Amino acid sequence: MFKSVSVTVTSNGLPVKIHLLSCGAVAVKTRFKNARFTGFLAMLDFIADRKFTEWLPIWVMIIEHPEGVFIVDAGEITDVNNKNYFASSGFMAKWFDTSQFKFAVTPGEEINQQLQALNIPLESVKKVVLTHLHFDHTDGIKYFPSTTIVVSRDEWNKPFGDLPKLYPPWFRPTLLTMDEQYSVFTKAHYLTRAKDIILVETPGHTYHHCSVLLKMDSVHIMFAADICYTQQQLLQGGFPGNNTSNKTALATYATVKAFAEKYPTVFIPSHDPEAADRLLNLTLMS
Repeated sequence: MFKSVSVTVTSNGLPVKIHLLSCGAVAVKTRFKNARFTGFLAMLDFIADRKFTEWLPIWVMIIEHPEGVFIVDAGEITDVNNKNYFASSGFMAKWFDTSQFKFAVTPGEEINQQLQALNIPLESVKKVVLTHLHFDHTDGIKYFPSTTIVVSRDEWNKPFGDLPKLYPPWFRPTLLTMDEQYSVFTKAHYLTRAKDIILVETPGHTYHHCSVLLKMDSVHIMFAADICYTQQQLLQGGFPGNNTSNKTALATYATVKAFAEKYPTVFIPSHDPEAADRLLNLTLMS
């Protein structure tokens, strides 16, 4: 449904190939995407809303780096199309996740098939990096039982809205301590020896939500996950309806904008339909 894009940039003079691909599509309530209220009122508002958005991507980023292949988030799987997929998580989770969202995922859109299309063997993936633990970012980990999967220790210890019953029984991620700093991001963890792929904490959507920064020679590319739905939402100060704290999210917005003022930055949220064009053309946040 959403066309994949690939670009080649350089880091320390060496080529880095970046692929942005969508593992299916999701539609959400319009008041879930753009909240009019906060907290419990926001939830009542989007539950009462009968309108859904257009189809939105579920972006996953694949980075072919000199140190190996890194995948940021694992995307969605076809099982989510089954109305009973959420039954193991209880009645309320099943009702909520089948009534407030719509999914459309084909077998060819799952991460394993898309890697095959790129001629990237599953066993060549060095790390899968999870920005947070919501199921549309984690379901695809089922294809990586022998791969190192990493997540922030704080996100793992204090998740928000995760459904652990959907995790594969073998899932035991490597937990990263966010005890470093990168520019204006005070909680960070370097994922490469070259220090050019960095996990940074960007809370608000969950208590310890993270994003991934790629420090390339000419530009920074920020896989922003669910900081916001679109770049425009961040620039205009709007919020989705399911943040842990809009106050915290607003502080994250300010940090991201301060970073983008300091460094040329391409901003890639997980569900922004315009993100692919921005990556393809290296269009900077302005």
